[in-house]
Amino acid sequence: MTSTHIICATLAWTLLPASPAASGFVEPLQEGVQKPDTEKVDQPRPQVPESIDSINQDFERELRGLELKRLERLARLAAEQGKEEANKTYEAYFRLAIGSHLYREAEPIAERVLVSANPSSRVAGMAALVNIIAEADRGAYDESLASLAAAFQRVRGGAASGPKEPLPSATRLLLAEAYYQRLIQADRFEIARKAMRMIQEQAEDPAIKDYAENRMHQLDMIGIPAPPIGGTDIGGKPTRLADFKGDVVLIVFWATWYVPAAQDVAGLDRIYDSYRQRGFRVLGVNVDTAQKGSENIEMVIPNVRRFLLDYNVRWPNLINETGDHDYAKAYGVAELPANVLIGRDGTIIHRDLTRSNLERVVKKALGE
Repeated sequence: MTSTHIICATLAWTLLPASPAASGFVEPLQEGVQKPDTEKVDQPRPQVPESIDSINQDFERELRGLELKRLERLARLAAEQGKEEANKTYEAYFRLAIGSHLYREAEPIAERVLVSANPSSRVAGMAALVNIIAEADRGAYDESLASLAAAFQRVRGGAASGPKEPLPSATRLLLAEAYYQRLIQADRFEIARKAMRMIQEQAEDPAIKDYAENRMHQLDMIGIPAPPIGGTDIGGKPTRLADFKGDVVLIVFWATWYVPAAQDVAGLDRIYDSYRQRGFRVLGVNVDTAQKGSENIEMVIPNVRRFLLDYNVRWPNLINETGDHDYAKAYGVAELPANVLIGRDGTIIHRDLTRSNLERVVKKALGE
């Protein structure tokens, strides 16, 4: 896949596992779940000085509580309805769970739907995907892989009732990426390979097959020598990946038109400062030339320079071009965000690191 096919995909950052909520949000519909002790007097929360962050955190906490209550009410309603109406309600339930990243909270209902005789093919598909991601969120990776296989078996066997109404391709891609990211963040590369291979071989949608094939290509690069990178950086200085031999290098693919690239500079800068003296390096590769109408490198240089100055980016940055300088193609990058971690021995050891695991993986690579 060429660099001109790079797309924007916020999944790697926005689909991180949500913080665990209290179990029992559908407690009346579950057996063997202990009710929370509502008789205890709530302990007052310590006073925290008002700030933008504290306001946002309070808002997110309250919003999450409301979403959990809505899920509970939808689950109760579906349990009281007939087949046709229940399927509509369950679809609304799973759409809310997916949109709010409440996979683990929705897992009990997903499991109940999957063993019932009434789900439509669309509801059964949503329940299966929610269940798979929920299992990954709680660390049951082998179980999630088995559930993925079972989901394909149900599709082949036509287990769901009613006419076949597959989920939209975009929804299935989003959920496949959510699952993939959880496996990558947990360093479960072998399970990720098996999952992507299964999807590639058994999915019928060409877009899903292409997605899985691209992810398989990226996974197959882990453990091999990093493709060479070399050119003149944005400041006119010759820069080669080989110059960092013996260091741990994070190659960051980014674009001026991709907003999270700007938002995450500060976090990466902190890690760069913390571990630079111990052999951690960052090498940026700008892919503005992949945007249609911006293929001419001279057209993108002013915007790239302005971005680097505005955000005080201190590590070297090259611009992705064509041929031997198509670094995005060499590293199998087809969407943003994207990054690749190179070990001290020059081999690829990780990729698609996020805020949740970047520092941990870098420290391990440095031998700490």
